[in-house]
Amino acid sequence: MIKAWKLMRVMLKMQLSLAGKSSMEKASYLLFGLAMIPFGALILFFIQGLISNMYQALAPSGNESVILGLLFVMMTFFFCFVSIGTVLSSFYFAEDVESFIALPFQPYQILFGKSAVPFLSLYGLNSVLLLPSLIFYGLASNAGALYYIYAFVIWVLIPVIPFVFTSIVLMFIMRFANVSKNKDRTKVLVGLLGFVFAIGFNVLIRLDSGGEGGELAQLVTEQNAMLQLVTKFFPPAFISSIALTEPAAFTGILYFLLMILLSVGAVIMFLTVGQQVYFKGVLGLSGGKRGTFKEKNVQKHIQEQPILYSLWKKELRIIFRTPTFFTQIVVQSLFLPVFLIILLIIDPSSPLTGLGGQMEGMEDKKVILSMFGLTVVALGINPASFSSISRDGKSWFNHLYLPIPASKVLLSKLLVSFFMNVLSLVLLSIAALFILDIPFMMWVLWFILSLVMSWFASIAGLMIDLYNPKLNWTDEREVFKGRFVGLVPLAVEAVLFGVVLLFLWNMEAVQGAVNVSIILIALLILFIASAHIGLKRLTKAKYYKIN
Repeated sequence: MIKAWKLMRVMLKMQLSLAGKSSMEKASYLLFGLAMIPFGALILFFIQGLISNMYQALAPSGNESVILGLLFVMMTFFFCFVSIGTVLSSFYFAEDVESFIALPFQPYQILFGKSAVPFLSLYGLNSVLLLPSLIFYGLASNAGALYYIYAFVIWVLIPVIPFVFTSIVLMFIMRFANVSKNKDRTKVLVGLLGFVFAIGFNVLIRLDSGGEGGELAQLVTEQNAMLQLVTKFFPPAFISSIALTEPAAFTGILYFLLMILLSVGAVIMFLTVGQQVYFKGVLGLSGGKRGTFKEKNVQKHIQEQPILYSLWKKELRIIFRTPTFFTQIVVQSLFLPVFLIILLIIDPSSPLTGLGGQMEGMEDKKVILSMFGLTVVALGINPASFSSISRDGKSWFNHLYLPIPASKVLLSKLLVSFFMNVLSLVLLSIAALFILDIPFMMWVLWFILSLVMSWFASIAGLMIDLYNPKLNWTDEREVFKGRFVGLVPLAVEAVLFGVVLLFLWNMEAVQGAVNVSIILIALLILFIASAHIGLKRLTKAKYYKIN
């Protein structure tokens, strides 16, 4: 295990070191940390109030353990969901994976080292949500010192089993599915796992609750049966909650020791399975496929096509065939509209259903301004735009040798990010027209405004990434991890459009949805024209000097 620990330290330094990072990146970490202070305080205040109120409501009936049980179940699902993307990227699709195979390390040692960064990402989530929740529960229940000792140990152990479970499942999938002829399909399918996982879990909760309203404490009490059913499939959630609710009793001590044994057993199983399976899945990444040469297929692929279309198609293939890009761009872009549609379908009594009828009593101007404001927030952060240059990595410099104008290369990247926003708008339109019953004319105005705004958002994200791209990455996650460039265009859009919307909202001289839409479109065109001029100047200054 000494080699495994040394290998883990090296990989952690490679992933987390600030060496070689620009001063702008370092400053962004500091600014993000300062910005997170008030946001973190708000989260802590919300968690404290939620747990305190739930405890006061559930304690008289002896159901306070439901709080911990539900908390551990939710965290287990979160850990599994987050692990899907991080495990795939770190174990299989990082550029350094195959280089470690030639080194004198056992498979379990490489696997142990590559688990460090994905596992640390779980502890980030663990520290933000679970740790304060356990502390607030202890304060609400007037728990003694033994509770906090147990809580700390369980806090350390709780990510282990979900991580191991997800990793083993993915290792078997990659072992048998990732043969060369299905490599691209496999990458897309495993990237979809997280999307289906999150949607399915939320649908399960909504179906079980029956969409009924009521206070949160009452809802949790009614879900006891569902909670028990879920914990049958995730025993650590049940074991941990019993250990913490009865820390001094024999049952609590027994369950606490059982949790430790299960975690140790999970680590041993993880390394054992990895020793037997991991290399077989990794080696399948670079294999070839024989007997596929067909003249018709070759002729089809070498036919002359417009340059812009070829570049656009290449960008889309990179996004859809790279699991990290697929989950960070496609899944993140489509999650909100798909989630909204599914919830509205399974819960016809939702207050959002029939929203169009509720709009009849509102001013048309305020309706369109509200819809446009929500669109700015929902589509303002476009991962496809602020990763446009960085996605290419070290291969970006190929553009400098090809006889393709810089304007066409950047335009193809703009079209890709715009296309991703259009997909989201189409799904939102389906929900707006057929489920929410938004008036058709109001939808037309909103759709046109959203299309124009999406183009501006795409330019803003591209300019930010062109100014400060991240090309020297060894793992696709680095394009998104620790980079807060996506917040910059959102902040610009929020300030810019926030001022405009506030001005139009209070301007009595302008009335009617059509008049407001015309003004917004005129302003958007002005902003887009200015952005294109800025992009053109930035291209001349930066395109051939990126390093």
